[in-house]
Amino acid sequence: MAEPGRSRRSAIQTLIVSLLGAAGLWRFLTPRVGAGGSSRGAVSVPEADVPIEGALVLPQHRLAVVRDGGGEFLALDIACTHLGCTVTATAQGFACPCHGSRFDTYGQVLRGPAPRALRRLALDRRDGLVRVSRG
Repeated sequence: MAEPGRSRRSAIQTLIVSLLGAAGLWRFLTPRVGAGGSSRGAVSVPEADVPIEGALVLPQHRLAVVRDGGGEFLALDIACTHLGCTVTATAQGFACPCHGSRFDTYGQVLRGPAPRALRRLALDRRDGLVRVSRG
């Protein structure tokens, strides 16, 4: 016959493991709002560091500075608009490693589940520097 304390202990352990699993699942399924303290404020990069027809990705700031063939610059927030995963740069644009969304080099959605384009960030070019602000 099992001791009453053992079955109670097993029930508590099962409950704790279930709660931890639910918390982990909740974290995976909900968007990341305001993630990362270093993603706020302004970031400056030299124009020469941004490849022509390419992107300079700054994952620590969750942004990418893109230069097109005409020499125009744009800055993109690289948080996927689906659930906030950090997208990665590819030869065709950007890809979300979590759920497969694809974006072109301008941040427009090529394939979902992302509901909208990557957010464009304000930038200012001055004295050979590109300054990106999130404000």
